[in-house]
Amino acid sequence: MNPTFIIYNMFNNTRDVQNRLEQRLDLSIIPGKSLGWFRLGTSIWDVINFLRKQSRVIPSVDLKYTDESPITTDLFLSLSVNGIHLRFDGSTQRLKMIEVYDFSKLRLTYQDSEVSSSKVAPTFLSIYKIFGPTYPGELDSSTNEYTLNYPGVSFVFPIPEKHVSLYISSSDLPLELPDGTSPILSRLYTFHGSNFRTSVVPPLTRGANSESVGSGSGEIGEIESVIAELKRGVTINFYDRNNSNKISKEILLNVTTAQDLLVDIGSALRIFYKEEDKMRIHSEDISSIDNVDSRVNGKNVLSNGVTGRNREGDAGHPIDYFYNYFHLGFDVLFDGMTHRCKKIILHGNVPGHYDFQRFKRCPYKILIHSKVNSIPDMTNEIARLEVFDEEEEEDNQKPSSMQNGVAYISAEMKIDKINELLGPPTGRPLIYNRGAGGQNPFGPTELSGYDGAVFEVMKNGHVATITLF
Repeated sequence: MNPTFIIYNMFNNTRDVQNRLEQRLDLSIIPGKSLGWFRLGTSIWDVINFLRKQSRVIPSVDLKYTDESPITTDLFLSLSVNGIHLRFDGSTQRLKMIEVYDFSKLRLTYQDSEVSSSKVAPTFLSIYKIFGPTYPGELDSSTNEYTLNYPGVSFVFPIPEKHVSLYISSSDLPLELPDGTSPILSRLYTFHGSNFRTSVVPPLTRGANSESVGSGSGEIGEIESVIAELKRGVTINFYDRNNSNKISKEILLNVTTAQDLLVDIGSALRIFYKEEDKMRIHSEDISSIDNVDSRVNGKNVLSNGVTGRNREGDAGHPIDYFYNYFHLGFDVLFDGMTHRCKKIILHGNVPGHYDFQRFKRCPYKILIHSKVNSIPDMTNEIARLEVFDEEEEEDNQKPSSMQNGVAYISAEMKIDKINELLGPPTGRPLIYNRGAGGQNPFGPTELSGYDGAVFEVMKNGHVATITLF
């Protein structure tokens, strides 16, 4: 059964489009790596944020995803005015393939040569001359399309039916048709992997082009994984700014201070002071289920940095505050008196959720122990889990709940699988509806509490956020 796709307009600024596009986008092809600004491996969070700043030349962007399985199936961004599709892996939300389908709206170059422009038509002959010799391509007899392949880039040409036999019976490359013309390019793909049909996300260790989207952003580089333990905290594994060395930092509940976090990870993008507690009335039913949404419960948005003194509420008591790391996919709540970590909120950035695109997707795994109150030395277990993950990515295996004897909850799991690992939640789930007055088109979610965690669950069973306490 084919999945049903939902198309959601991220933004639309198409007034006076013709005036905006008098000058074509000028993009350089780097096979297997990038197309102009768009670098393979970049997160959808970085790409959308970049596109919002380019609305003058990229005025409309649509998101396409499946409502039933927005994490296990690929995501698409359509730049319809510019003739470009961007394909992202659903689990990692990182760019795996770029398709160009309208060459009248772009100027494309490869090294020092024009592939397509207002003066140059992208023909079979011209592309072969620019990119050089290659193996015979593939003919799709059902569509009469011929694909010419190079490492990291493929070109698709429609072949007139009367000339299809030239591409079936010959192992040569018919650069020109008998009438003296050459087939015109209809689609271009740049990708990582063996071919564009089975493209995969490049590893994080690939060097970033400094002119590409998302390269060099953040103070600590790209996060590889976040390993969480209930009632203990998280270990963040990331690459340095050069994407060469792995570094690990811990955020421990009731231990890590705000100053520790600033030193280890860098400044939060925003700080929210929590001046009201809308969920306290339910505290007897589900312990610490409040604070699941820092942007709803928090007030007084501040710039980076700390104030240097406690902020007091109306009753004169110090106010708890959040550090929002939107670019890393998590929040940290600090106690207003001790300035120690009280809670950690991990964000899934799931399409179809109210908060989609506010936070980058957090690549978390929650380790499960038989006794969550104990704090064992998990160094060896985490190391084994990470080694297995690298092998899993290479083999393109599906996620499971057990690796090398270590049980875990992954960011891809639905709530029914989580219930099998943790057991039933504490009490009945609470209904959580953001945006009163019909402002939330995605509907309410449910908050399910467990000993040490609260899961915010969407209607399709996927987990949008996890609050660790």
